[in-house]
Amino acid sequence: MKIAVLSDIHSNLTGLQAVLRDIEARGINRVYCAGDLVGYGSRPNEVIALLRDRQIPTVMGNYDDAVGFMRFICGCDYKDEAAMKLAEKSMLWTKEHTSEENKAWLRELPQQLSFTEEGLRFLIVHGSPRQLNEYLFENTPDDYLNQLLAENTCDVLICGHTHLPYYKELSNGHVINVGSAGKPKHGNPNLTYGILDIQEGGRLQVEFVQVAYDFARAARDIEEAGLPAEFARAIRTGTA
Repeated sequence: MKIAVLSDIHSNLTGLQAVLRDIEARGINRVYCAGDLVGYGSRPNEVIALLRDRQIPTVMGNYDDAVGFMRFICGCDYKDEAAMKLAEKSMLWTKEHTSEENKAWLRELPQQLSFTEEGLRFLIVHGSPRQLNEYLFENTPDDYLNQLLAENTCDVLICGHTHLPYYKELSNGHVINVGSAGKPKHGNPNLTYGILDIQEGGRLQVEFVQVAYDFARAARDIEEAGLPAEFARAIRTGTA
């Protein structure tokens, strides 16, 4: 059983299409999404429509929550006031350009998805099981990650939100961050998603796939929509 998990698409339709083509070419059994479909990019409605059309099970991200419920902020951490101001522009634009039907659909997304395969209990969230906007970085203390695994009675915890992929095998189970399939922060414009190969007896292999795509087109879409130039630069460079 091979499962693909993608996250943090952030209205990048060109990127999402490329990632889904890559997944299809690999013969993956099932696909899940760990949230943050909207924000920053210029195609929120098209991204939502594609995921709905493919019937990809999706959890709510903090941006999905903020746009769906028309909140003032999305609850992210920002490195400085300039980054916060840019995020405010993203939030305002996305609210104005996401249809009411799609906002209603975002409001109905679950905050968690769980399933069991080969005796392994999987839990998919956006930030963490405790909060939509909690960051679980690779350097988050192992004791804390083990605590999350134990209190949620799961063997495999899958998340996004940081836009930086990693895999940690711990005493209480596995923690996997699948990176970003729309707005990467790992230093190049390629998109990332995770493949989980669940083998007989509950053995788990994890692979992170980088997908090259027409990021120049995605950046142009942002610019032509009148969104801040910084968002296009981030797409071209794969940086925050």
